[in-house]
Amino acid sequence: MQIPPTKYARSGDVNIAYQVFGGGSEYLIFIPGWCSNLDEVWNIPQLSAWLRQISIQYKLVLFDKRGTGLSDGVYEQDLPDQNQRASDLLAVMNSAGIKKAALFGLSEGGAMASLFAYRHPEMVSRLILFACFAKWTKSEDYAYGLTVEQHDRIKQYIFDHWGEPVGLHLMAPTVKDNIQAQKQWATFLRRSGSPNAVKVLYEMNIKIDIREILEKIKTPTLIMHRKDDRLIEVGHSRYLNEKIKDSQLLITEGIDHLPWYSCKPEEIIAIHTFLKEGKVTLSTKKGKSSVEDFYILFGVKDYLLTHYHEDISLSSLSKQFGINVFKLKTGFKLLFDTSVIEFLTNTRLERACVLLTNPSETISSVASRVGYSYAANFSMAFKRKYGITPLQYKHKVQKGMGIGIFLACYFAFSFFLFL
Repeated sequence: MQIPPTKYARSGDVNIAYQVFGGGSEYLIFIPGWCSNLDEVWNIPQLSAWLRQISIQYKLVLFDKRGTGLSDGVYEQDLPDQNQRASDLLAVMNSAGIKKAALFGLSEGGAMASLFAYRHPEMVSRLILFACFAKWTKSEDYAYGLTVEQHDRIKQYIFDHWGEPVGLHLMAPTVKDNIQAQKQWATFLRRSGSPNAVKVLYEMNIKIDIREILEKIKTPTLIMHRKDDRLIEVGHSRYLNEKIKDSQLLITEGIDHLPWYSCKPEEIIAIHTFLKEGKVTLSTKKGKSSVEDFYILFGVKDYLLTHYHEDISLSSLSKQFGINVFKLKTGFKLLFDTSVIEFLTNTRLERACVLLTNPSETISSVASRVGYSYAANFSMAFKRKYGITPLQYKHKVQKGMGIGIFLACYFAFSFFLFL
């Protein structure tokens, strides 16, 4: 694919490189781990494919944190902290004109994402933390991570072997012996930072400690981790789940730290259902659905919201979207907590509430405009939902007595449109 153009946001005296691609109306910002390079992202097929999968319905924003990739470098005397990096993210959002976005933090990027969600809750719609930690150094009051001595040895090894595929056996053990993967990873690292820069950045990472803010995060949060991750142990995510109120935790099988290797359908499905619905959905009651099935079901929902006035049946939807009726019925119910027919009926009736406020509309004309062939069937459905007939509702609205019902219907319909 064509690499998106790189732009720069100004954060104080530092230039932060970022890219935006995709055609969705909402934004998803990916916050990488230790190091990154915006151009090299697209040269690793697994990574570029994974990014397209998680952002299929969004505008995806990528950026290189200060000191990495195409952004300005850092020096030991200017060691950045998480507060400074959160300010860099704010600069990117301001430069791109983004008022609100979902954040996806990977590894060390999770601390930055969490801090930003705490500092700017009005700008974050959802928070996803994949293989992250609140603190990477073990201490008496924190049982996970590595000791200072272990970190020192690793830091020296990385410095001495920079230019080689260092860490691939931990980042992605399933491909550690693959020659092509080794070359791609070594190139990615070299172009992400110099030996001195990565040594400085590693030093910053072992000082990360965001424990005190976790209980103050109010943003809906999904925490994901592979059970046998070789780099960041799963206990870190269990801790995050305990501290972030109402967060959801998904632990999947696997040993790779990088999510684009050994990627599992349930991970992609969980990401999409959480971003869209605020909850994690993995499978239907009688077997797992594919990622493609879930994309289709979101498409069905969008179609119902705009074509509710047409003659629609389960069989016609099944044929149009290429999904069998069983998957359509069970998958839709699982995703949206309502059946296809219930969703269609509610959408029609909520639109009818708005139309009935127009004095020139008759019951028959409204029934026809929202998809009912017979006014009697429309009236029965309307009364079943609201407790009064469409005619009674129309009279009450005209007399100024039905404003409460009208507002409820209007805002409910508006809510559906923006789901």
